[in-house]
Amino acid sequence: MGDGASDPGAAVGRESDADGVVRAGEAFGIGNEFTGVLVRKVWTQQGERLELRVPRTGRRILLDAMQLEILTAQEPERFSELFAVHLGADDEDRS
Repeated sequence: MGDGASDPGAAVGRESDADGVVRAGEAFGIGNEFTGVLVRKVWTQQGERLELRVPRTGRRILLDAMQLEILTAQEPERFSELFAVHLGADDEDRS
């Protein structure tokens, strides 16, 4: 895997954490009036991942290529369902 010198776009830093991140690319942000997310490519002991981090909440997830492929196969309505669960809108349906 090397030290990142041969991959200048990814040679931002080295890390060592509970998720096994050994190297990380430069982060970029995506946001709107409701939230913001930092995205970066990381290298772990098990391979490449995409890291998504929400600075406001401190939440973070690492997704591998298979998980990302599964996300792309979802219909947009599925994400609306997930939003409803996360925001508590489905609690009314359970009453």
